[in-house]
Amino acid sequence: MAFSYFFNMEKLSLSIAQEHIQGMTEDMNYIDNFFDDDKLINNLKNGFVELTMLNSFIESFVNTIIDSCMKYDGEVLLKCSIDEKIEIIFMYYGKDFRVLKSKDAWGTYKSASKVRNELIHFKKSYIGDGTGTPDFMIGKQRISDFFIRSKLEKIYEKYIELTDLIANMIGLKIYKEIGVFGCDGKDGLVNYVFNPEEIIVDDDRFE
Repeated sequence: MAFSYFFNMEKLSLSIAQEHIQGMTEDMNYIDNFFDDDKLINNLKNGFVELTMLNSFIESFVNTIIDSCMKYDGEVLLKCSIDEKIEIIFMYYGKDFRVLKSKDAWGTYKSASKVRNELIHFKKSYIGDGTGTPDFMIGKQRISDFFIRSKLEKIYEKYIELTDLIANMIGLKIYKEIGVFGCDGKDGLVNYVFNPEEIIVDDDRFE
């Protein structure tokens, strides 16, 4: 009997994000209104990768719902923004998207995405004057408060909380212990998020 293997980008994205959180520091030697450039650049590099991977995580998550749970086989919907996809998912399952948008995890996702987007589409290079690199803001977030390990750890947890909320609100389950590659040889569970009505599960591994 042949087995089929599936690739879970959600798990790979979270793994990369977690690795880069570990590379960050809590202190960037912000003394006399100026940063230690080496520490600042280290945290910016690692934080930027983490934010990018977290957005990859949530987009992969909603794409899995659309593809595997909603059985959508077109292209148009997959070209929508993440927010549009989530709103369409809630419409499909008959749930109120406004409830999700009222949650703290949604607010964290939106503010973190704004920072990531402004870095990708960076337009203004001036950040201030002085004899060293001053504190500055990106996406309405102050660098000294945002690009530190504890802050990015909290953002990581809020992204996971957001996907948990989405799954719970629309009646899906998450298989958090699945690997980057899933095989259907055992119980047919191959995706990070799945419809429990299609697969018989009675296990505390699933949320």
